[in-house]
Amino acid sequence: MRLSKVVAFGLAVVAAAPTGLQNHLFKSRDNKGLSLRIIHTNDLHAHYSPFNKYGSDCSSDDIAQSTCFGGAARLATTIAQLRKGHPNSLLLDAGDQAQGTLFYTVGKFNTTIKVMNWLQYDAMCIGNHEFDDGPGLLASFFRKLDFPAICANIDMTRNPDLAQVVKPYIVIDKYQLGIIGFITNTTGSISSAGPTVSFTDPVPAVNKYVQELRLKGIKRIIAVSHNGYHEDMDVAARTHGLDLIVGGHSHTYLALDASEPGAGGAYPTAVINLDGHTTYVVQAKAWGEYVGYVDVEFASDGSVAKLAGEPIHMTTNITEDADMAASVIQWRKPFESYGDTVVGNLTAGVSNSNCLLAECEIGDIATDAMLWARNKDTPTDIAILNGGGIRAGIAAGPTKVKDVLLVFPFGNAVVSLDIGGKRLRQIITGVFQKTNLVNGRPITSFIQVSGVRIKYHPVLGSTNGAFVVDSIEVAQGTNGTWTPLDEAKTYRLATLDFIARGGDNIIDPPIDAPSLLGLDVVVEDYFRQFSPITPKLAGRIINTNDLK
Repeated sequence: MRLSKVVAFGLAVVAAAPTGLQNHLFKSRDNKGLSLRIIHTNDLHAHYSPFNKYGSDCSSDDIAQSTCFGGAARLATTIAQLRKGHPNSLLLDAGDQAQGTLFYTVGKFNTTIKVMNWLQYDAMCIGNHEFDDGPGLLASFFRKLDFPAICANIDMTRNPDLAQVVKPYIVIDKYQLGIIGFITNTTGSISSAGPTVSFTDPVPAVNKYVQELRLKGIKRIIAVSHNGYHEDMDVAARTHGLDLIVGGHSHTYLALDASEPGAGGAYPTAVINLDGHTTYVVQAKAWGEYVGYVDVEFASDGSVAKLAGEPIHMTTNITEDADMAASVIQWRKPFESYGDTVVGNLTAGVSNSNCLLAECEIGDIATDAMLWARNKDTPTDIAILNGGGIRAGIAAGPTKVKDVLLVFPFGNAVVSLDIGGKRLRQIITGVFQKTNLVNGRPITSFIQVSGVRIKYHPVLGSTNGAFVVDSIEVAQGTNGTWTPLDEAKTYRLATLDFIARGGDNIIDPPIDAPSLLGLDVVVEDYFRQFSPITPKLAGRIINTNDLK
């Protein structure tokens, strides 16, 4: 572990930065100050067993090469040591414990409840994937936790069952600390939250509850957010009174040195809020590959006098807690043999790291599988898949059921739509402009495609990364010829039920279509039919600037 970074404001640094998990005690500015350690996780996505760089179970080679990370047993060891190293500690989770491995696919929240209660979290914010099986199951999950769930920008007036177990904030009396929760306001379109809950801009909600806490005499106020790193910085800049935002959702790795390869920003990131004070933003990547912690010294007015911390990499150098490791093995048993069934073979590993930005190899494989599966029943022209639905990669070698389910864990089904060329152009153009051209709202995912070729170029000076679509062409059979999209023609489209019903705001108005086969089944059958599969980019989504 690297040396911790200390940030001081109007205060001399009184001690050297700690090494490892040694004690890190602060001298208060006065007797009204407080030193507090905030330990945090986010976006575990049911990764309770150790995993490799693709998110799959570790192989013997991964272990030998020290490319095996995370797991609940390493979390248990690290969190225990961090607590031992500071007299005042809180453990917070920024959402998305649900969905991602067979722990959730088979057992839903059963293992999550055991792990989170074992680790003794103090609070969690709701993540959008907590809604994947509806608000009813979510309410049941929260009732079984030994700690509160918080979210301030959710309207639950039509869902009293959930409203009973989710509060906008909590107060930790021992520390006179308020903790506000908030979630991305896109949750309604990217989850299965249903019609009884809705989500608002977090900024007014945060300001409302900061004021409420201040009226109660609470000066120390932090937030736990499932909103995204850049979005959290925006919230920090437009709100009053937050000392710290512990974030998630964007799976951003923050490093002590923001120029470190792979880092999305600095840990912590400092933002000036509406009070003219600093709000710090932290996040710890995803899957439990990192555990973050910050030691905060509060001044008597509730602002941050000094702050230190770092993200801790959960490598094989961290000893697993023996009891937790043994329990995880037991919790795996209901799906172990089923998940280990081999369905095919990959000649090279594929990653999902770029699927929300550009054409990716696993996206090509999946959409080819969708098109192949539908063409067995009825002629189908195009397949479209949301990049956000691709949740992991797959290592080279034998491909198992659990590998496919790790990539596509949501239980989405493939559907067929008959759609006019003009509307199809509107849908695709909207994705690249990042705005639905019918309702004007943001589209929250990129797409992967088969049977269609899209050429585009970035909009110069765009603030949201929008693109101009230069051309859309549709494949003619399998002979490698392409023809321009015909706006007067009706095309048969294979996509997901999630997309058809308005998911990620790609299609509006939503289209009701009967579900056919599950996406995971389609991909498994494709592997059985065509393995060994050699991944390659097929040139379906082309940045014309790269051709110059």
